[in-house]
Order: sequence, then structure tokens, then C-alpha cells
Amino acid sequence: MKGKVVKTARRALFTAGLLCLLVILGGLFPREAFAHAILTGTDPAPNSTLAQAPEQIQLTFNEPLEEGVYYIRVLDQSGAKVTDNAATMTKDRTGIVLQLPKLDDGLYVVSYHVISGDGHPVGGSYPLTVGNAAPAAQNGNTGGTTAGHNHNLGSSGVDGLIQYAARGLWYAAMLALTGWLLWRRSEFGRKLPQEVSAKWTLNLQRFYLVALLFVILTHVEALLGDGGLSQLGSLLTGTGIGISWLAALGLSLSGFVLLGRAAWLDYAWAAALLAVKALSGHAVTFPPVSASVAADFIHLGAAAVWVGGLTAAAAVYRNRREEFTSFLGRFSGAALGSIIALTVSGVVLTLLFLPSLDMIIYTQWGILMLVKVGVVVLVVGTAAFLRYTMKNKRDKATAKLYKVDFSFMLIILAVVGVLTYLSPAPPNEPLNWHEMGKSVHMTAEVSPKAPGTNTFKVTVWVLDTMGPPKHVQMNAQYEPKEEEEATLAPIQIPLELQENQEENWLEGYNMYTYYTQGPYLPLPGKCTLEVRIMDSNDDEAVYKKEFRLY
Repeated sequence: MKGKVVKTARRALFTAGLLCLLVILGGLFPREAFAHAILTGTDPAPNSTLAQAPEQIQLTFNEPLEEGVYYIRVLDQSGAKVTDNAATMTKDRTGIVLQLPKLDDGLYVVSYHVISGDGHPVGGSYPLTVGNAAPAAQNGNTGGTTAGHNHNLGSSGVDGLIQYAARGLWYAAMLALTGWLLWRRSEFGRKLPQEVSAKWTLNLQRFYLVALLFVILTHVEALLGDGGLSQLGSLLTGTGIGISWLAALGLSLSGFVLLGRAAWLDYAWAAALLAVKALSGHAVTFPPVSASVAADFIHLGAAAVWVGGLTAAAAVYRNRREEFTSFLGRFSGAALGSIIALTVSGVVLTLLFLPSLDMIIYTQWGILMLVKVGVVVLVVGTAAFLRYTMKNKRDKATAKLYKVDFSFMLIILAVVGVLTYLSPAPPNEPLNWHEMGKSVHMTAEVSPKAPGTNTFKVTVWVLDTMGPPKHVQMNAQYEPKEEEEATLAPIQIPLELQENQEENWLEGYNMYTYYTQGPYLPLPGKCTLEVRIMDSNDDEAVYKKEFRLY
């Protein structure tokens, strides 16, 4: 029986290592990790050619923004700013506006940077053409990622991996420290020599302070954008993420003086640190905010009980090994309660974060959440084996299974480090759709492809032996939800023929461009976009594309 337990422990360790590798690779894969603030409207439209220079640039987002750090910059073809005016924010904090001087004919680039309500940096850029100038380069993509937003933090490569690792270490340090403060006051914690308990507390405080500074140093540049250090004061005092950093830093430094003096003071300090985290991040952007923050606080508290218990077990194992098995017996009951609380609060948060539960399979956030759930299931299985080995007094197997449980904890914290900088909701990526026909080719582009005002562009190529299309029509057909029977009538999207200023790259064909902008995709849901093209011979080509709006 002992051999079976050891083999089971080895298999669990192998599974833990494999999952850890998958999590690390998962941190490398995200090329664009979307924040909650999504660009839903631009005036003028991205990549448009304007007969007259605009008086202002206005950008609209789907949620209120932080007021501390934001900007719009317009650059001419030499890379120089056309104005030193500062952008202003609308009263509802969902938009920013930049007043422009009179612009000459030419190509311009609009660049913007904002911070969403949950502390994520959002930015992007797109070209505009004014008057008779070389048109903005399209490359078959109106809007695309440039006209949308770019999550500037942890996008890919080594920098992204460092940022995710920093957040994972920060969470590990926060939960280990706050949980340790609870467990050190327990019966077994009080049995530890005073100098040992004080040393562990001090080292965990140092670990948390270093991890917090590591997070700040690896994230501050992305949050500032191109504003530089001159905007650091505004970031720290005018944004939720900056204020949360200052609060956490103040608590961390005060802890070196306050902790260890009284049990109630330790508990209050730990609760305050967890509250600071719950009051920043995803929870503060999903209504009802009170429920989201409360569920997040409970989730963090339950995690602290589990992580702190494993940390306390390490202290007991190193200093009072004869009581290690007894402590694990006490810990297993608390761990079961924490897993239940984590499960319930996690389900509540998922339901609050996602418009519908089936969306969990459409995002990296959802997939990683499922990975996290799978690791929690392995934790529960490991706990069952632990109870068995403790009951049968197999101390060596118990110690090995404890290490397995500790490894699972590290994997979960690695997943959490990535989850906190991925948006739970699926992204509305701009649509770039191309169809090749026998005599007619078509490209349809929709940006930003979100409920609200969008830019629609259809480019049609017909054989140069034929005349221009007689008719080009675009329609949007929403599918009814499962609980609804009625079907909305198709929404007609009025396209207007534009004067071609783009290079026709398709030899043997004439190119025609149709364009409009407006709120023709007003609702979230599953939608079919239809393009109907009637050529000069009265032959009609019909193309259809299904997509979702979130």
C-alpha cells in the first residue's frame, strides 16, 4: 500500500509539473490581452480620408476611465505633434477629446492612451488623411489592431512573462503573509518558538514588500504610456491602481512596526491588505460593484487561509516536526472550508464577470479559469490522499503529498498572475473579411465591431471588361436568443460609393470602395453580416459571415 501511495504522489508531481509548463506557455501566447475599456467610437473614423480638416478628435469607450493619466496625440508625416493642447475627458468619463488647430492636407497619425477603471493600460493608433494627400495605408485592414485598442501590458515575449511572473509572486506573497498572520495565532502556531514565529513573519513581510515593488516597477511604464515620469504623480494619486499601490506600500511599511503586537491588530492589518486588493482590479468594474468586491474579498480571504496554512505547515515541519502530521490534520478541515468558499465565491465572480456562462470557452481568461478549476480538483484529490496517509500514520507519504499540495498552490498562483491581466469578457476584434468570386471579389471591414457606432467599408473588384456594380448592399441579421421566438428584421447598412484613392493591387480588375459610419450594430449577440453585389450583367453575388458581438 505504501508503494501505491508513493507512486500516486509521483504521478501527481508529474501532473503538477506538466500543468506548470502549460501555464508558463500560456503566459507567452497572449499577443493582445484585452482590458475592459474598449474603444467603441472614433470621430473622425479610423483610416478615413476627409475633405476638410477635423476640428477635434473624439474617442469613446465602453466604460468610465481613470482621470489621472490619459492623452490623445496627433502627429504629422514628419512625426511632429500638430498641437500641444491637452485632451479633456467627458463628464461621464467614457470619452476623451482633443481640440485641433487648422490642419493642412496630408497624412496624420492619431495615438491615444487611457487607463481603464480596473487599472489596465489601453492604447492604440490609427492614420487619417486630410484633403488631397497620399491616402492612409490600408493593407486590407481598416481599423484592425491599430484602430482598436492595445493592451500595452504583458503582451508577449520576455517583458510579458516578467510582468505575469511579478503578479504571480505578488499574489503568493500577499496570500502567504495574510494567511500566516491567521495561522500563527492558532494552537499549533503558538507552540512555535517566539523567535521562529517572529523570523517567519519578518521574512514574509520582506517577501511581500519586494514583490510589491517588483510589480510596480514592471507595470508603471505601461501605465504611463508615453507620458513619462512627469505623469507619475498623477498616476499614483489620480488613478485607482496608483492609489492601491500607495495604500499597499503604506500597509507594508507599517506592518514592520505593528505586526506581532496583538492578535486583533494582525487580523485587522491582514483584512486591510486584502481589502486594498479587492477594491482594485476586475471587481470594481462589474456591477453590482458591492457584490463583486465582497465576493472578491471572500475569495482572497479563503485563498489566504489555504496558502497561509501551507506556509505554516512548512514552519511546523522545519521547527516542530513531531507535530507536523497533527497540524496537517487541523489544517485539512480549514482547507476544506476554504476550498468550498473559493468555489462559491469563484462561481459568483464568474457569473458577474461574464455576460453568459458559455463565453468561458471563448477567451484565454476562461480557458485559464478552467485550468485553475482542474488544479483545484487535483488539490481536493491530494487532500483525500493526505487524510488517508495521516489516518494510517504513514508520515513519509504524508510529507510527500504535502509537497504535492504545495506545488499545486504554486501552479494556481501562476494562473492567477495571468488571469488578473486578462479580460473575462471576449474581445470584439475588428472584422476583416475577404471573399474570392468568379468575376467579383469582395473585402468587408468593420471597426471596432462592437455594439454602438462602427465604421463599415466594402471594397469590390470586378473584371475590367465589365462596368461598375449596379448595386452593393450590406445587411446585418441578428439571431434571436434561445428564450426568444421573434426574429429581428435585417438592419440595412447604407453604403456610399467613395472616390478611390487607394492603389488597386488586383491586375485585370477595377476597384470600387463603399463606406459608411453609424450605429448599425446596436445590440450584443450573434449576428450574420450579408453583402449583396449586383454586377453590370445583373448577376448577384451574396456573401455571408457570422460573428458575435459582446
